[in-house]
Amino acid sequence: MAKYLITADPVASFQPRFDTTLRLMAELRARAIEVDYCDLLAHDPDQASANYLADLPVRPVLSADPARVDPVELGPPRRADARDYAVLVHRKDPPVDALYRAHAAHFATLPPHASIDRHGAGPLQINAPDEVLRNSEHLLAAQFPDFAVPTVHCHDLPELLAAVRAQPHEAVVKPLAECSGRGIAFFLPDAPAPALAAYWAALAPGGAVVQPYQPAITTRGDLRILVMNRRILGSVARIPRPGSRLANLHQGASVRAFDPTPPQLAAVAAVADTLTPRGLYLLGLDFIGDLLSEINFTSPSALVQINEVMQRRAEQDLVDEIERLADLRPRCPDVA
Repeated sequence: MAKYLITADPVASFQPRFDTTLRLMAELRARAIEVDYCDLLAHDPDQASANYLADLPVRPVLSADPARVDPVELGPPRRADARDYAVLVHRKDPPVDALYRAHAAHFATLPPHASIDRHGAGPLQINAPDEVLRNSEHLLAAQFPDFAVPTVHCHDLPELLAAVRAQPHEAVVKPLAECSGRGIAFFLPDAPAPALAAYWAALAPGGAVVQPYQPAITTRGDLRILVMNRRILGSVARIPRPGSRLANLHQGASVRAFDPTPPQLAAVAAVADTLTPRGLYLLGLDFIGDLLSEINFTSPSALVQINEVMQRRAEQDLVDEIERLADLRPRCPDVA
């Protein structure tokens, strides 16, 4: 049976109401699968990768229950080598800042798993750190222009000004390094240049994306389809609270069930067929209407809300797919 390591933020920062990691831990322990936890913030990324990977601070996960006051029960600390594990599940939340990249860069030095390279001998990593470092969740959808909201990557303030001015109506601006709706702003094409300059200086010095505002966000919501190894785990619509246009759960959005449309399913199939062989197995695809707006892969969430609106336990399907990948058992694709 595969031995797992979950790398994540400190347990004290987990939010049981939303947390996918807790459900994953609970499901692994329910199957009597051995799983350790590594608090990345307790490890020093300023060392050589060989030393970093050979001396991970870990603790065994004895049990996990989101309903408890202390949802994770951990055993005594010890040091472990990343190569001793069959599966590494990376659940470190954004922002994708220098610290995030430093930790991911060490894990990216491990050899690939055989699911990516048939000659690979490394642990299965979900998701592959080299691909996480290579891509942006706000930009990846643009690689699928037939299915996506038009997206402009702005590297500096002049590009931001030009992108906002070029929009036919209102523009949505998102900082590259942020998530959960943080830093999203709306600008009309004739927005004053000082306002855009202030936004850039405060929130987007590392870059931003500009997309045309999609009115369907307030009627149909932000539609999340969660996919693992080409298999759809479930879907949920996130509806902005009254008076808001932010459909993120951390911004007060509510949830409801929805059935993916044929155009959305076609987009899911195209994205999963392209990204799964690259090691991006667990994906949260976000749609506004039938257009793909983002592809989440650093620490995709919404599993808890999918369970609520679909009356299921999607973590069971998630672990099934991880187990298939870990021992390379064949399975027919299931994205339709």
